[in-house]
Amino acid sequence: MGVKHFTELLIWQRAREWSKAIFFLTQAEPFRSDRRLVEQVNDSSESVMSNIAEGFGRGTQGEFIQFLGYALGSLNETQSHLTAAYDRQYIPRERYAELFEEGSEIRKMTIAFIKSMVMDGSGVKNIRKRVSWTDQVWEVIERITGKPRPDIHNTPATEPLFPAEPRS
Repeated sequence: MGVKHFTELLIWQRAREWSKAIFFLTQAEPFRSDRRLVEQVNDSSESVMSNIAEGFGRGTQGEFIQFLGYALGSLNETQSHLTAAYDRQYIPRERYAELFEEGSEIRKMTIAFIKSMVMDGSGVKNIRKRVSWTDQVWEVIERITGKPRPDIHNTPATEPLFPAEPRS
């Protein structure tokens, strides 16, 4: 049975907890005195979970993947803001490392989730047809040499080059 609501997605749950941890961190002095950075880091961390939710609700897997990409961008932005907060000595080194690492784990999970949706046999309709490795190599050779590949190499991949001999 598939996921029916975005709140069931582990990547959304992890992004939510990460955003919440960042929010509470920004409420302590001296961090909270830097209002602009507080707003930026809270907005970008919340944007990670919001983009996952919005993409889920868009109706197509292509749009979902697009919004997961936006979530990854917001995740990078959040890590950059966390780095600025660490540089300004608003966050102790250990806490900074924990939060940065959690962001990296959410990124890995999101990328794995995207890959699982675009693999063969998944529900995503690939826009371009899959080209075999052999065809890719021949396309490069044709481009470099300016000559077409020999006819023997134009055999469709589903047709064996050497058919089996009939059994008697």
